[in-house]
This record gives sequence, C-alpha cells and structure tokens, in this order.
Amino acid sequence: MAKKLVTDRALRAIKTKKKLFHSAAKLIDKHGYNNVTIEDICKKAGVSVGAFYHYYNSKTDIIVEFFKQIDYYYEDTVEAELRGEPSSDIDIFFRQYAKFHVDKGYEHTSMIIKIQGDFFLDRNRYMIVRLFKLVDDAKDAGVFKKGYDTELIADFLLIVARGLLFDWSLAHGEYGLVAKMDAYIKLAKQSFA
Repeated sequence: MAKKLVTDRALRAIKTKKKLFHSAAKLIDKHGYNNVTIEDICKKAGVSVGAFYHYYNSKTDIIVEFFKQIDYYYEDTVEAELRGEPSSDIDIFFRQYAKFHVDKGYEHTSMIIKIQGDFFLDRNRYMIVRLFKLVDDAKDAGVFKKGYDTELIADFLLIVARGLLFDWSLAHGEYGLVAKMDAYIKLAKQSFA
C-alpha cells in the first residue's frame, strides 16, 4: 500500500510541474516574459507560490526547460531526416532549427535573447553535439577544408543562425525565416569550402 502512495504522490508532482510549465508558456505567449510574474503563473496553474519554488528556482528555469525541447526535437524528429550526405545534412540541420523557431513563434525567440543562461552555451546538449558530428562528417567528405577546426566551423554556423534568429525576432517574424536560413547557411558553408 505504501508503494501506491509514493506512486500517486509522484504522479501528482509530475502533473503539478506540467501545469506550472504550461501555464507559464500560455501566459508568456499572451503577455510577454517581462509582464508575467510567478504569482500569475501559480494563479493560472492553481497552485501555491511555494509549490512553484519546489519545482523551479525562478521564472527563467521554466523558459530554460521550454528550450530544452529543441534538443528532444533534434533527437526525435531531425535525426530521422538526416540522409548521411554531409553538405545537405547541415542544410537540413539549420532548416529544422528555423522551422522549430517559426513553429514556436518569434516571441519565444525573443525570450532566448533576453534570457542569458548557461544552457544555451552548453556544448554537451544533443543539438550541439550533433552539429559537431555533422561538421566532422562534412570535413571528411571534403565539403570543408580540413585545415579548419571543427569547433570554428560549428561556432560560425551557429552564430550565423543565432544572428538570423535575433534579426527575425526584431522584425517580429515578418519574413520567411526558413528560406533566409537556407540562404545564409549556404553562404556560411562557402566560407570554409
């Protein structure tokens, strides 16, 4: 019987954390990150502020968790689209990066820019590790000159992509991010050909 109580408690905890997460996402979508308080999130979720702090240290932690979804997206969705063709796989990688952000909306991209967390620079994230592998494969296939360091190429491509996301966010999503991402990444790759 005690085991069932622990299981029920664990399930309630998961449910509460999800409620907080989804309530925060809805409120931030509607009102913007800076206009939503922890109290607002708790009220919408129907939980106490103390419960919030049991699961999260700050409002930023919720946003970081939200953006961890991009790694799951790469692992579950993008990985299946990669063809083993180094040059086109890099194009697919960044096209999917753009599509992910288009699907989430420019407001979410704006939040990334406003929130500076170590998560976004973590080189052990699935998405970053996968990009390094794609760049290594492209070097082996002769797409990039071997004299260039993998880290330099990957960083350059990421900076181009993040810069474009920043610009798209400033433009309130008013242009086609996916098409522009394709064009910019192709130009960036040519720098190392």
